[in-house]
Amino acid sequence: MELDTRLRPLLMELQYNFPIVKRPFLEIANRLNEDEDWVLEKTRDLVHNGVVKRIGALVNYRSRGLVSALVGADVPNDLINDVAKVINSDAQVSHNFVREHPRYNVWFVTKARNKEELIMKVSNTLSKLGINDLVILTALRTYKIDVKFDLMSGISRTKSMVLPPSVPSIESTGLTMEFFRKLRSISITREPFDEITGLAGISIDELSNLLSNLMRIGIIRDFYATLDSDKVGFRENAMVVFKATPETCEKAALIEETTHVVLREITLGSWPYNCYFMIHGINRDVLERAISDIMKRLDINRYEVLYSIRNLLPEMPRRLELTNT
Repeated sequence: MELDTRLRPLLMELQYNFPIVKRPFLEIANRLNEDEDWVLEKTRDLVHNGVVKRIGALVNYRSRGLVSALVGADVPNDLINDVAKVINSDAQVSHNFVREHPRYNVWFVTKARNKEELIMKVSNTLSKLGINDLVILTALRTYKIDVKFDLMSGISRTKSMVLPPSVPSIESTGLTMEFFRKLRSISITREPFDEITGLAGISIDELSNLLSNLMRIGIIRDFYATLDSDKVGFRENAMVVFKATPETCEKAALIEETTHVVLREITLGSWPYNCYFMIHGINRDVLERAISDIMKRLDINRYEVLYSIRNLLPEMPRRLELTNT
């Protein structure tokens, strides 16, 4: 689907400024000097063609009492497909990539109820496949997760915000899981929040305030349209790793171009770095310039850039966030 000069501004609004009002697509139409029917039609087309994965709330996994880890493994090239199939059979795996690195070429993220369960799960799975050279990097503090694509500058760009260090449980809100499931992916209709406000027994203004509070305390990370990176021309991404204090790692999260900024603990194996962020762009030149600038701003001289070569979990968008436990 070609993104013309009218669709790009629409996608920017859907990502960066989605309004929690009774008729959000009308408000977006007014901002763009377009017709509400046109906005609805084009948004439905964008969803149908897979450019927009969904529009809705992103729930923080920590609110479900889970711990997360990034795992790097040395996998022989001829076994990558078979190993990936086994790794991906775990519903808790949310990312799985082949990345450029002289030692560890397969990197995936998984979750469990506690660190011990996570280590045992990963170690047992990989050892049965004959993979014994690995590193498990448990998340100590997640500063930022979400990724948005600036279609005007060709680089990832998200709000300069930091997630709170501790997050209340979903259960503590008194809201039903059905409420969160409906909130996760709204319908592309004139009044998409009607069913959600009905479930909670609140008005649209109260829903807007509720979502603001849920984001403030970290249960919900954000509310926006998530896009397919390839289909909007963002075909390059890199994982940048370095050693840093918690303060410097948090500073990385305040830089708009970074995504998925996490301070990690080396739980298993040998690895020299404890801070990590992702960055996405339309080509490597854009990424290289941005990464160089970011590391200068952080005053970090030693770091590694692991470019993604292949996505081993292409069905990731279809894994529901609330059931991906």
